[in-house]
Amino acid sequence: MKRINAFNIARLRNEESFGFLKVVVTETDNLPAEETTPAALTNAVTTFKEAYTQFDYALESSAANPDVATASAADTARDQAWRGANNYLAAMCAHPDEETRNTALMLKADFDKYGDPTSLSQTEESGVLHNLLTDLKSWAEHIRTAVTFDPWLNDLNAKEEAFLEAVAARNRSEANRAARIGQVKERRTAAESAYRTLVETVNALSILNGEADYEDFIDHVNAMIDRQKTVLKTRATNNAKKEEGNTPVSE
Repeated sequence: MKRINAFNIARLRNEESFGFLKVVVTETDNLPAEETTPAALTNAVTTFKEAYTQFDYALESSAANPDVATASAADTARDQAWRGANNYLAAMCAHPDEETRNTALMLKADFDKYGDPTSLSQTEESGVLHNLLTDLKSWAEHIRTAVTFDPWLNDLNAKEEAFLEAVAARNRSEANRAARIGQVKERRTAAESAYRTLVETVNALSILNGEADYEDFIDHVNAMIDRQKTVLKTRATNNAKKEEGNTPVSE
């Protein structure tokens, strides 16, 4: 009598388990039509598909955090704003008008005091930019206006604020993602439990009612199980070889 082979699906990686269950969902089309299906099988299939869908949602929501890329782009933008402002003042320090040149030198001294922060860690750079912006804003407006520096100052200030907002969003997303990762485990466990119930139900009905109506489903699922067992066996062998290669030689 044909039956679905035993298989510890919990040994699979998250993506492998999801892929395996996804194919099983497709293979349920090979089960008898719902109007001729025993209630136990209908319930098992419905529960399994719902659990699989929840597992799918959990995996999607735990994917890479897009706010990381946003924060990185904002960091690059503030680097460029700092370089632009610094280079502008450096050029103005060579202005042919002495008063303009001396004004530019005063502002440039603030940049030189803190140095180039663009190669620092993001947190350190924020500290440097905070102090630099505070110093630059402390100059009387007419001094900054004398060298038309406010557009550069406003741009650097806006880019730093945008970065801080992006980091706050990134941190919130990371905190939420940690919770979602826990949800993935919960939803995966539920989906795999529903799969096992489906397998038990199909095997029992195959024994009670004959295998004819379930043969295709059983054969196809068993073929997948065989492939996954081969993958697991190969992985175990490769891991054993790696461990053996890393084992110190006894003297």
